[in-house]
Amino acid sequence: MEQSKAAGIKKNLPNITSFIRIAGSFALPFLMWESWERDITIPVINAAFINVPVIWIIVYLFLLFTDKLDGTFARMFKAESEFGAALDVIADIVVLVFGATLCFVGFVADNLETWQFWLYVGMMIWAVLNRFFVFILAKKYHGKGNMVHTFFQKAFTVACYIAIFFWAFLRTIPEWTIYTLMLMSIYATIDESIYCVRCAKYDVNFKGHGFEKYEKRSKTAG
Repeated sequence: MEQSKAAGIKKNLPNITSFIRIAGSFALPFLMWESWERDITIPVINAAFINVPVIWIIVYLFLLFTDKLDGTFARMFKAESEFGAALDVIADIVVLVFGATLCFVGFVADNLETWQFWLYVGMMIWAVLNRFFVFILAKKYHGKGNMVHTFFQKAFTVACYIAIFFWAFLRTIPEWTIYTLMLMSIYATIDESIYCVRCAKYDVNFKGHGFEKYEKRSKTAG
């Protein structure tokens, strides 16, 4: 028997979770107190880490956990919506931008050279603009106000989340992490752009080229 669609609080629970993620992102600046930083030594590898922002990292990890929760709630209670999908993406971008920017300003800036700073800034600008670019393509070709979520884009988002965690923990940004994230984002953007332009029936849950096939637009289509 098919489960009926959610009503009341269950219907709005996915969106409430996304709003909590957004609100929590704006709370991150208030958690950057030096008194909450701790020196940590990991016995197994005998490595010492200085001034680790423990509270900030814990809250940041909680916000990442809510990214999984809203989608789970939406599927569990059959509360999927176009607004919810768009809100989820916005919440992801807010967490990513706030987390990365604060990590840079508060924890790693003193350990970077000028060219590394601009490389970092360029990567963050690109990470935001590519989502708006795919949004524009989806709107132009299919009239959809949301953005496709391919495995490649999800992998990039998860990689960003993990990278920010380690940047804050290590208090530095290894160059190879920036190059890796940039390449992942470029590939995901190309993959999603091709899909938006070529597909006949738009599906926001398209997994990406190499994962599933899709019906292509006819050459005479507008």
